[in-house]
Amino acid sequence: MDGGSDHDLRGRLASFLARALGADEVRVAALTRSTEGFSQETFRADVEIGRGGAREAQSWIVKREPVAGLLEPYDLEPEFRVLHALSDDPFPSPPTPWFTRDPAVLERPFYVMRCLPGEVPIPAPTADGRGPFSDAERGALGPAVARTLAALHAIDWRQRGLDFLGDPGAGRTAAARELERWEARLRASALAADPALTAALVWLRAHVPDCGERTLVHGDYRLGNFLIVRDGAHSQLTGVLDWEMVHLGDPLEDLAWCASPLWRAGTAYAAALLPPEDFIAAYAAASGRTVDPDRLRFYDVLALVKMIAIMHTGIRAFADGRTDDLRMAIFDHQLPFLMILLATTLDFFSGGAE
Repeated sequence: MDGGSDHDLRGRLASFLARALGADEVRVAALTRSTEGFSQETFRADVEIGRGGAREAQSWIVKREPVAGLLEPYDLEPEFRVLHALSDDPFPSPPTPWFTRDPAVLERPFYVMRCLPGEVPIPAPTADGRGPFSDAERGALGPAVARTLAALHAIDWRQRGLDFLGDPGAGRTAAARELERWEARLRASALAADPALTAALVWLRAHVPDCGERTLVHGDYRLGNFLIVRDGAHSQLTGVLDWEMVHLGDPLEDLAWCASPLWRAGTAYAAALLPPEDFIAAYAAASGRTVDPDRLRFYDVLALVKMIAIMHTGIRAFADGRTDDLRMAIFDHQLPFLMILLATTLDFFSGGAE
């Protein structure tokens, strides 16, 4: 972390945790930064806690607001409030007890959550083209991911006090609000729009769907944000991570994002787990919803526009010198693939976009 020596930072974090835990003493034995995430800064803190002469080892995850990144402007408090509200819910989100804006601790706002068991497979192609999972793991995890998404959308957000996220109301407002959110990000990046992107935005504006329900929407429910314990046919989904884009809206937004070609890791499977039609059917069965193909198609297209907007934000942050993360610089070379995927999704090459 920046803003002082590693020893000083560990000491300040230890003091914060000691106060939060009501412990006599806390020692941060190890503080390790994850290098995989593109958005918030994520650290694992392995700590020793002393109480009344007894000592206990625990591990916590610290999520800190970045100086610049893909989802600017940042405000960690809304996602903390959601995770905090779900801390005692059966849904597999990490228990998240603490948040602070106090710059005296880690210079920037951060929250702390429990470290859950498992690993995070990334949505990257493998050399053999099979993706990150074995057949046995796919058989266990595919239905589990669909059921867990249905469970997310079944959470009573009113009872949990999550109305602060802003209820868009019934009708077309939920979809229109998300389209405007990502169009605003594209405008803020001030980068030239590819013709395929311009055409897609015109198509989206003309096909904003009506939605009669509003649920909690994770916003980034996908391979790469799943915590997995691998055990062949007994593999488990132990956590759903990275809630930066959480909001209230149409549940099909999450379904389309998870099933998008963006997250298939070079396979033909949604989330590298199930054929897309099987994943959609499994979600429909678990949620009791009829998945409207026209609504889903809108969010299929919006998913690609959303990813392009995220890349534009990263490219702008790098160009402006607000970040030196070279991963954001190479987005410029990945955009042509996304534009082709966008055009293909809308059948522009065959004149099928209507």
